[in-house]
Amino acid sequence: AEGKYYLRTVRPLGYLIPMDGPVGDMIRAQGRHGFRPAHIHFLIGAPGYRELVTALYLRSDDHIDSDTVFGVTESLVTEITPHDPKSPIPDLASIQFDFQLAAALAEDASGRVGADPSKIVKNA
Repeated sequence: AEGKYYLRTVRPLGYLIPMDGPVGDMIRAQGRHGFRPAHIHFLIGAPGYRELVTALYLRSDDHIDSDTVFGVTESLVTEITPHDPKSPIPDLASIQFDFQLAAALAEDASGRVGADPSKIVKNA
């Protein structure tokens, strides 16, 4: 399909992680907040390629520079284009992002990036 994809979803919101247990105690002890920035999860696959599990984060979120779980990297931060004339549904807001998939190796069991930690490091 020429590597193109389209999907429709709702605009995500940031959220507060549960702060009533030991994780909340640890975050408070460090003087940090418990907020995750708005993000959209993706699981992407194609024949002959490893599956990719990732998320895109919205630059406009108030907590983009202070994600409590340190999940944000600059390469995964994107912006929403409001009323995008190039959108498949005219004038709908859109995000444009080019995902890159890694070729699958013959010894990959699941092919999913990050799915099985024992597959990341080969045994000696």
